[in-house]
Amino acid sequence: MAFSHERAVQPAGPGPNHLHVDVTLLAGAQPDLRDLRLYDAQGREAGYLLVTPQAEPRWIRGAMRPVRGSKFTSGFVVDLGSIRVVDRIRVTGIAPPFMKRVIVDGSGDQTRWVTLADGTVFDLPDEKLRHDEIEFMPGAYRYLQVEFDNRSSARVRVEGIEAREYDSAAPRRPLRYATPFVKRASEPGKSRYRIRLPGPRLPITHIEVDVRRGNVFRTASVTEPRLEGGSVLPQGIGGSVLKRTERDGAVAADMAIPIAAITGRELDLEIADGSNSPLDINAIRAWLLPQPWIYFESPDGASLVARYGNASLKKPSYDLEAYRLEASKSNAPRAQWGGVAGASPAGPSAPGAGAPPLGSVIEREGFRVSRKLPDAEPGLTSLLLDAHVLAFSRDLRDVRLVDGAGRQVPYLVEHRPEPLPVKLATPARERMRDGRSLYRIELPFANLPSSRLVLTTSTRVFDRQVSVRQRRGEVLSNATWRGTEPELDPPALALELPSATSRRLEILIDEGDNSPLPIESVQLQLQAKALRFTHSGTSLLLLYGNARMNAPRYDISLLAPRLFAESAHELTLAAPPGVRAADDEREGRKLFWIGVVIAAVVLILLLLRLVLVRPEPETSHAPSDTT
Repeated sequence: MAFSHERAVQPAGPGPNHLHVDVTLLAGAQPDLRDLRLYDAQGREAGYLLVTPQAEPRWIRGAMRPVRGSKFTSGFVVDLGSIRVVDRIRVTGIAPPFMKRVIVDGSGDQTRWVTLADGTVFDLPDEKLRHDEIEFMPGAYRYLQVEFDNRSSARVRVEGIEAREYDSAAPRRPLRYATPFVKRASEPGKSRYRIRLPGPRLPITHIEVDVRRGNVFRTASVTEPRLEGGSVLPQGIGGSVLKRTERDGAVAADMAIPIAAITGRELDLEIADGSNSPLDINAIRAWLLPQPWIYFESPDGASLVARYGNASLKKPSYDLEAYRLEASKSNAPRAQWGGVAGASPAGPSAPGAGAPPLGSVIEREGFRVSRKLPDAEPGLTSLLLDAHVLAFSRDLRDVRLVDGAGRQVPYLVEHRPEPLPVKLATPARERMRDGRSLYRIELPFANLPSSRLVLTTSTRVFDRQVSVRQRRGEVLSNATWRGTEPELDPPALALELPSATSRRLEILIDEGDNSPLPIESVQLQLQAKALRFTHSGTSLLLLYGNARMNAPRYDISLLAPRLFAESAHELTLAAPPGVRAADDEREGRKLFWIGVVIAAVVLILLLLRLVLVRPEPETSHAPSDTT
């Protein structure tokens, strides 16, 4: 049998064991774990059970007595009556609003104490934030000491403190996984992040944003790239308001975004910053549904091997099923996962295997532009298109990917939620007679799709009317640019530009009676698009600029199974070689105007000749009379 993953399992000892399902297993196995198999050192298959915790947690209300605190602390000792294995406390009966930092210590005899947790309980109705539990690692204790920090607020009246008895059959807390993420380009007032997951179809319920400090109140949304109508489009799967309040070291927060079921390995997070600076993000975590645990029995405590990652396998059935009821109530010791050893000898196919077949051969001569793709490893690839492709490719209808023999590589167009930034030269100011400032800018190419012109300034307090127009012609966009906070960085201004705009534009700023508003930078933002395809690892060419070509039609069903099963490798194009297409256009305009000038000069010379060259007057030569 072919498995794509292999890991060691170290039992806690001979006899019954339980093993937690972790993110690494979920990322590589089938969603229901039907392909998981355990083997001993002799290669014999070992039986196991997947046990889903169902028992309701049991809360113990202990006897409370106050303890002498300090000037800034107060607290209670809770007697559970006997030594119990507990894993969290719950504080009840405090009148809202409140936010208290709490330290929890545990002891079996009130002589030796160990600190279990340092957390915060809070109930803030105005902010809609509430949290009254503090969790810690399971341990055997009879006494729990709960100490409240009163440095930033008055003492509170506590009605009761309960402890939750640990039960391996009780539902577990959601798995939390710190996801890798990268910051993306974004519009003014927003931040965007691409989140990469370890596997597809993970049972994720929330995306949590962990920031290092500060108060937060910002809307956030999560999208996933999905196949729709032959293109890859961002689809919204969740959104909420991120809330965080920090007071004297105590933090009340709800920074988790609930999301719908996902299918792939990539998510996009958008945070509306408004007039604030981007968040100082410490981590982005995914919350996963509580998972079953694995029950197995080891005859000798020797290591086992877990193999998984085979979609063809069905759920196994073992005689151990007869012991399920007893196993679900067992508090068996916990076994440990070893490192991922990689694929078994009959492991996964080579990268790029299962890629859709190449398309028909296409002639390169009819395309104005041919660009070589950078070398890349085989596998799913996302090629980010630059401004040159967007300007000269007729809305991507004539774009083709071909190999060295001219065979087409099937692809899908990916519409990304973030913009494609293009930095422009900072223009010099020209003063106009009516008190306005004029800035002349030049776009990299004409005939670009609709875009956004983003301006920044160093001045912090100002109020100006700004417009952008084609050179001494049609006004394309108007906006008010205003900065009102002396302590904050000034906001950027975004001006919308329609498609097919000429290259040369003018920015007009009505200064009134104020000193000129300096422009620090100018950036053009286009809608980012990419080609998603399976790279073979061989040399590929990108062709475009052919007015006779229609949009390609590839068999999308061949691409869909692998489109989101793996994370796409990002690939960017090198600069266009000499920007040949743009030079051709510029040269054509130059020759046109040269022809116009020559024709005008010829006409002027002809007119001058007609005016200056006059005919000689006629002279009479009549014969004279002679006598």
